[in-house]
Amino acid sequence: MLVSMVDLKEALHVDPFIPLREGTGQALPHALTLGTALAAGVQFTLLGAALLSLLRRKPSQVRGSRLAWGAFSLVNFVGPISYFLFGRKR
Repeated sequence: MLVSMVDLKEALHVDPFIPLREGTGQALPHALTLGTALAAGVQFTLLGAALLSLLRRKPSQVRGSRLAWGAFSLVNFVGPISYFLFGRKR
């Protein structure tokens, strides 16, 4: 099912190209801004923890290449979580 921009505009009763709060310089409501900042914080924390874990582990303690896991860890949320679930040997 394809949704056109006209259908979307009518459904939301807003123009998607105009900020939600005109004149304030804010394109997102505070709740969305806070949620985005929280998600970014979690993402960067996971990334940092995964990369730090990769640096501290010996190659024999990691399934596969540490370089490959480091590159894969750059994929949002999925990479670091996959490393913690599948990349470390216990």
